[in-house]
Amino acid sequence: MIKRSDVGLEIEFMSKLIMAATGEIPPTLKITGGIIVNVLTGELEDADLILFEDRIVGIGKSVDYPECKTLNAEGMYLVPGLIDSHMHIESTLLVPQALACVLLPHGVTCLLADPHELANVLGSKGIKLIASMAEKAPLRIYFQIPSRVPTAPDLEDSGAELNLKDTAQLLKIEKAVSLGELNYQNLLSGKRIYLEKIALAESIGKITNGHMAGASVKEINACVAAGLVDDHECLSQEEALERLRRGCAVMVREGSSERNLVAILSKMQKKISDMRGLMFCTDDKHPDDLISEGGVDFNVKEAIRIGVDPIIAIQMATINAATHFGLDKTLGILAPHRKADVVILKELESFEVNSVIFDGKLLYHKGRLLYLYQRANIPSWALSTIRVSQELRAVDLVIKVKGAKRAKVRVIKVIPGQIVKREMCEWISVKKGIVTADPERDLLHIAVVERHRCLKQVGKGFISGFGLKEGAIASSISHDHHNLITVGTNPDDMLLAIRRLKEIGGGFVVVKSGSILGELPLPFAGLLSLEPADKVVSKLKRLKRIAQLLGCKLKSPFMQLSFVSLPTVPELGITNRGLVDSRKFKLVDPILELE
Repeated sequence: MIKRSDVGLEIEFMSKLIMAATGEIPPTLKITGGIIVNVLTGELEDADLILFEDRIVGIGKSVDYPECKTLNAEGMYLVPGLIDSHMHIESTLLVPQALACVLLPHGVTCLLADPHELANVLGSKGIKLIASMAEKAPLRIYFQIPSRVPTAPDLEDSGAELNLKDTAQLLKIEKAVSLGELNYQNLLSGKRIYLEKIALAESIGKITNGHMAGASVKEINACVAAGLVDDHECLSQEEALERLRRGCAVMVREGSSERNLVAILSKMQKKISDMRGLMFCTDDKHPDDLISEGGVDFNVKEAIRIGVDPIIAIQMATINAATHFGLDKTLGILAPHRKADVVILKELESFEVNSVIFDGKLLYHKGRLLYLYQRANIPSWALSTIRVSQELRAVDLVIKVKGAKRAKVRVIKVIPGQIVKREMCEWISVKKGIVTADPERDLLHIAVVERHRCLKQVGKGFISGFGLKEGAIASSISHDHHNLITVGTNPDDMLLAIRRLKEIGGGFVVVKSGSILGELPLPFAGLLSLEPADKVVSKLKRLKRIAQLLGCKLKSPFMQLSFVSLPTVPELGITNRGLVDSRKFKLVDPILELE
C-alpha cells in the first residue's frame, strides 16, 4: 500500500490529484464503459472512473483526459471494494499474505479484524506482529483492539493478559479503529476495567464493538447506554430489530458454523425503511469455505437471493461499514479522493467478479490472480506456544466417580450452524469408576487441557452433536483461551491427539485406535498456518472427510469444536477449569446425580 507520511509529500500529492482530476496531467488508469454503482445515492451511472495512483480522481465522461492506460468494463458494474465489518484472521488459518490470495478474487479488499485469538496466546506482541504482517499484504486491514484478554478471568486460563496500559498503546496503532467486541457479561459484571477501556477508547475517538449473544432487552439497553455501538451475535430478525431500535448497529454474519443471514434479513425491508444500521461480516470462516463460497461477497449474494435490493446489499458491504467505523472519507464509495479499491462485476444480481483493483493496481482479472503469495517470516517466540504436562494421562481426560453404576450428567448440545449451545441432562453408565462415553447415543467425552504454562489442568465433560462412533478429534483453537480441546469416544485416542498437537506446534488432529489418521499443523501461535491457502485447504478437506468416516455429522467439525469451549455464549461452555454455565457466568459440576 502507498504511504505518504511526510506533510510536504502529502501536499505535493494533493496537487497532483487536482491536476489529474482536471486533465492537466495524465491519470494512471481509466476504467471505461462501466456502470458505476453509487452507494450514497443508490443511482446507477454510465460513466468512466478515473484513477491516479492509489486514489479516485474523477467520475464521468465530460472531462477530456490525456492518453493513459485504460481498462474496458463495457456493460459491467463498478462497485467499491467490499468491507468485512468484523472478522478474526486467525479463523481463516492463514496469515494475511495468504489470505489476500483468497479474498481478492471475491472482491473483498478491506477487513476489520479483531486479533483476539493471537492476543489470548501472545498478548500485545502478537497483535503488533500481525499488524506488521498486514502491512505487507494487498488488503486494507484495520484492527479492533481486543477488549477482554482473558475473556473470563475467573473461568479460564489464557496465555496473556491485556491491561489498561496495553490497551491504550494498542489503540494508538495507526490502523486501530475500535475497541474490540466486549461481552455483555463482562461489561455488566461490575468490574471497572471494562468501563475504563470504553472510556479510554471514546477519549481518543474510537468506538466500542459489542458481543451480546443471548442478552435480554434490559441488558441490551444497559450495554448500549454504556457505549457498545454494534453487535454481530444476532440469531433472529427480532434480535436484530431490538438492537437497531436502540441505535445499535447489526453486523449480519455468515461464517463457517454461524449462519444467520437468512433468519435476520428475510423480508427485513418490509419491516424497516432505513437499512443503514446493517452491515455484513464473516466473523469466523475457514479457508475452504472462503474459497468455495467467498467472504462478504457471499453475504451479498445470499441477501440478493432472498430478495434484498442489490443496491442495499452492496451498501451493507461497503458504505455502511465504512461510515460506522469513520472510514468513509477514504473507503466505501467510488468517489474522488477515496482509495482506488474497485470491484468490476459481470452482473449485479449474480455478483460475479470480473476484475479487482486494489490501491490503483489491477490484482485480479478474468479468473487470474496477479499477486503471488510470499511466505511470511515468523519469529521463533511465536512458533513455540504448545506446552503440555508430561504427567498428563488418559484417565485425566475423563470424569471419575466412586461407588456408582451410572451418573446423571450435564451435556453440551451442539447446534449445527450456530455458535450457541444448549444444555441437556442424560444418564450415562459408570464402568470401573469412569463415566463412559456412549457413541450410540452420541454422548462423547470432551476435555480441555491447559497449554500455555504446562499446567496439569483439565476441564472435563460430555458433549452431543459430533456423532463420532470411534476415535477422537482435537484442536489447539478453542475460543477464547485457546487451550487444547478434544472430543472422543475413548480417553486413549484423546490423549494421543493432545500429544500430537504438542509435537506439531498446534493445529487439528484426527485419531483412531491409537493411530494418527490426519493432521493440519498450525505452528504460528497454534492458530495459523504458514503455507499457502491451497495446501491448507487440501489438508482441512481431508481431515473433514476422515472425521466423517468416523461418524462425524457436522459440516465444519473443527470450527464447531473451537466454539464449544466459549464460556460467554449460551448455554454451556468448557475451559481448562471446567464446565461453565454461560448464563450465570460460573463454573458448574458436570455431575448432577449418582446412582
